[in-house]
Amino acid sequence: MTINRIASTLFASTLLLGMASASAPAFSASASPVVSISGVDHAGINVPDIGKAIAFFQTTFGAQLESDITPGAIPDAWKAAFNWHQSSELKRFVMMRLPDGTGVELFQYSGEQINHQHPHEDDAAATHIALRTPDVLSSYQAIKKAGLKTLNEPVTNADGTQWFYFLTPWGSQIELVGKVKKGN
Repeated sequence: MTINRIASTLFASTLLLGMASASAPAFSASASPVVSISGVDHAGINVPDIGKAIAFFQTTFGAQLESDITPGAIPDAWKAAFNWHQSSELKRFVMMRLPDGTGVELFQYSGEQINHQHPHEDDAAATHIALRTPDVLSSYQAIKKAGLKTLNEPVTNADGTQWFYFLTPWGSQIELVGKVKKGN
């Protein structure tokens, strides 16, 4: 089975699951949402070396450093509320701003209980960030040229959406997604 066939099957399955869940809402059949939102402000990513992660986002995506905070000691009550290990310390966190205004918040923790092993991407709570690009094929070539590991070649869905995944130097998955350019 080709990657395009697998992607099409996964896409169709997702649509079917979405339609099934639409017929049985999780919270209420109310027409009004619980909370009104206006968009995504930022995504947060834990990294092992924040300096290298800052350089990666600046070099790869043209991100700008917006804020840089070294918080000091974190109270135990805060650690409990956010489900942090007791030995954990937040060494530093920064907010990066991508050219389109999207924020990427980077966190670096230290502590003897921290798990430095990435979850498998099919594990609960595993995440990725998807960024829009105007030209998926050119972006794919640029990512390969930069020496980053790509996980798949660009896939084109029936609706013209193209996408591929790659790994950051520390192992987080990023998806680049866009619409097929006319003539491709």
